[in-house]
Parts: sequence; C-alpha cells; structure tokens
Amino acid sequence: MRQLAIYAALLTFVSPFAQADNLKAEAGAQYWSYDIGGSVRYQSKRSSDDIDVNDDLGYNDDDLNSYYLSFEHPVPALPNVRVSFTNIDTSANGTLSKSVDYGNTTFAVNEDVNSELQLDQTDVTMYYQLFDTVLNVDLGLNAKYIDSRSRITGSASGTETADVSGWVPMLYAGFGADLPFTGLSISADGSFVGYQDSTFYDYTLKASYITPWYLGVDVGYRAVRLNLDDFDGSYADIEFDGPFAGAHLEF
Repeated sequence: MRQLAIYAALLTFVSPFAQADNLKAEAGAQYWSYDIGGSVRYQSKRSSDDIDVNDDLGYNDDDLNSYYLSFEHPVPALPNVRVSFTNIDTSANGTLSKSVDYGNTTFAVNEDVNSELQLDQTDVTMYYQLFDTVLNVDLGLNAKYIDSRSRITGSASGTETADVSGWVPMLYAGFGADLPFTGLSISADGSFVGYQDSTFYDYTLKASYITPWYLGVDVGYRAVRLNLDDFDGSYADIEFDGPFAGAHLEF
C-alpha cells in the first residue's frame, strides 16, 4: 500500500504534463480461451486444506467474452478512463485426493465432487499518457472489484459455498508502438499489486490492426493471477491464462 501512495504522488506530479493529442473513444470485445490452474482454500489457515483445481476439482480450460470501454481526451491534469468487465462462469467434476475442510464442511478423501465458480471482475483504470506518438506510454492506477461465488458439492458430505468480494487497488502501466502508415500496432499493458502475502496481476500482450473505417481487430495473450491470503476469508493461488481474439470500434 505504501507503493501505491508513492505512485499516486508521482502521478499527481506528472499529470499536468501528460495528455493525449485529441479526443478518442473506444469500445471492444474479446473472446478469451483460458487455462485455469492453482489451488483454493476457504476459512482455513492450514495449507493441508488446499484443494487443487485441476487434480481435485477437475478444471481444465474454458472460454469467455470480455468487454471494455475507454475514453481519452487532451485536457491536462484529468486522467483518461478505461472500464472493463470479465466474468468467469465455469464448472467441473472431480475426485478429492485427500480429506479437506472447506468452510464449515469436511470433504472426505476419494469423494466425488461437483463444483461451480463464478468470478466477476470489474476494472476501473485511470491513467495518463506520458507519450502519445509512434511510441505510447501510459501510467495510472486501476481499481479491480472482485465478486466471486464458488460452490463445492460432495457425493456424501453435502454442499459448501464461499462468497468473496472486495476492491483491489493496483498500479497500471501500458506500452505500445505503432507502425506508421500500416494500421498495425503492438502493445503490452497490465496491473499489479503485492502486499503482505497477497499478489494480484492482470496483463495483456496484443497485436492490433485498425482499418480506415474505425473497426479494429486484435489478437494476443492474457494472464490473471489471484494469490489471496485471507482475502474476505479466502486463501488461494489461482491463475487464468491463454490467447484471445477481439474486435473494437475506435472514434
């Protein structure tokens, strides 16, 4: 959190000198094919209660659609804004390799389980463009709201649900390069924060092409990691990553 305070102070200093050349609005959607991996635990401080999402719960890969809106302007001191929405909704069947406590329920070794995961993420990013030429550099802050509901149902032990929600303040940075007269560009952007024993990151690598008719297409790779240490009662280290393709309108 101290890093965030220092970074916010730096942004306050540079904001009068950082601005876009003109107004620009963008709306886009992406189809993300992701792999999921890691472990989850709920209301238990014992690492022996970690549940492997692949080996125990049976998760593998899935896909989803995500959406975003952004607005840039030439007004000094006021940040540009980007809002994005990523809603993960998936389920799986598996067999537990050990006995674990999940919330108030004890699931037995070799018990067959069905589980569902709904993880809604809303990102509100406020950033400044330090450079807006052939090379682009953005710096800012991102507020990620996590709203998660997970459920595990055992063939003998019953059902337990875990509801986790809260805001996560993160540092944001973006870098890009345009290939003049081609409509092509490459970019990388992401958000990160680490405090105590928790780590969050969300980054994207992307190649884009914008047509003369305001329509653009994108291909790239995205990774999201949530390493939670008693975040609203949840202990987890879970990652979603994989390729995506998308389209956007740019005005």
